Amino acid sequence: MDDLNRFFEDIKAEDVREQITRRRLLFGGAAIGGGSLFLGQDRETEPTPEDRLTTAETRFVAIATTLDDADIGDPQSSWSLQDEVEAAINAVNTILSDDFPDDPEIKQRISALRTAIAYYSTLQTSLAAADSLYISVGDSELEVLRHTGGIEYDPASKLDTNSFKQSIRNLAEAENAPSEVTSEGRTLVPDQQAVLDSLRTQREIFDRYIRAQQSYLDSATTIEAGVRAYEQSRFDDAQANLADAQDVLLPDISGTGGAYQLSTMGLTLDQYSELFSLRQDGVAQLLNASGESISENKRQSAVNSALNTFFEARNLIPR
Repeated sequence: MDDLNRFFEDIKAEDVREQITRRRLLFGGAAIGGGSLFLGQDRETEPTPEDRLTTAETRFVAIATTLDDADIGDPQSSWSLQDEVEAAINAVNTILSDDFPDDPEIKQRISALRTAIAYYSTLQTSLAAADSLYISVGDSELEVLRHTGGIEYDPASKLDTNSFKQSIRNLAEAENAPSEVTSEGRTLVPDQQAVLDSLRTQREIFDRYIRAQQSYLDSATTIEAGVRAYEQSRFDDAQANLADAQDVLLPDISGTGGAYQLSTMGLTLDQYSELFSLRQDGVAQLLNASGESISENKRQSAVNSALNTFFEARNLIPR
């Protein structure tokens, strides 16, 4: 330690200051160039009002591009998109909170930005409603697919899509003419009609998921009752329950977006269609063998075949 102290004592303070000054001259100002080489300027040039507006416009153009490229019809897209839209709104609002000159061109650019803010705010509300519905329908699906008995609610009555539907109507009313959201030749919002169409597709997908969940529960209940009656030789009761099962196994869940999935532990709409088709096959096998004139062997064979078909349908559900 004494040697170290003596080492620093031998260094003159003036030598240290001289070395620091030399490094600042050589490195601190070299990147600035020209006459500022020896000035060591650290402060950046204050952005002009035009620069600040260009930054705001660029932020909105970027989020517009993101939305144009996104698959907004996918129910899983809303949670991330609403965060990106909110961040863009906040960034632009911060810029516009500054004072700007009373210049006609600048006022026009600010007007376009504020119109875009109104659009994005309404869009964010719709995305938030979609995300909330996504969580509700997704949670319900996991409960429905894993129920071991009856559950305490009907998905069709519990899961309400009205808030999301109203938010889409509000967004349609907030649509702007291209000239209102164009600044310096750049469009500040995405393709508004395409966004609306995609959100309506997402809404329809939620409606189909709700119908699929309700059909899954209703058909499971009536099939279980029908099989039980069948095994007890109460064939009239079996036929009545199985006929009810056939009716509820015809939900209208066809359409675009059949490959979308709410979670890895749930089913796609295409898989629901496959599951319902298998259940229909099993029900048909039981109905064909439920007549009193059918021999016991044929009945037992039909039961075994139908149960295998029901098990095949159940195996579509991720475990």
